[in-house]
Amino acid sequence: MSVAPAHQRIADAAAREVVTVAGRIASLQVEPHDAAPKLTARLDDGSGRIDAVFMGRRAIPGIEAGAQITVSGRVSDAEATPRIYNPQYWLA
Repeated sequence: MSVAPAHQRIADAAAREVVTVAGRIASLQVEPHDAAPKLTARLDDGSGRIDAVFMGRRAIPGIEAGAQITVSGRVSDAEATPRIYNPQYWLA
């Protein structure tokens, strides 16, 4: 298993930039079965929150509320909460 890379604070993650952030999964949202599969994990590191959105998935082993995770990808600010779609991830 690979080691998670160095990360920055979520509050410092700029829109449209590729970032690596880490935090605790504060909540999970799963799309209903009649919609396209999507799993959203909201990360919180104490400085801010960001959503990691996994398209095409309803569950990923190890991704659960309370878990520590590092994610890497491009930040989208099209929604109220910044999001990273289909990030690379490392579980602690």
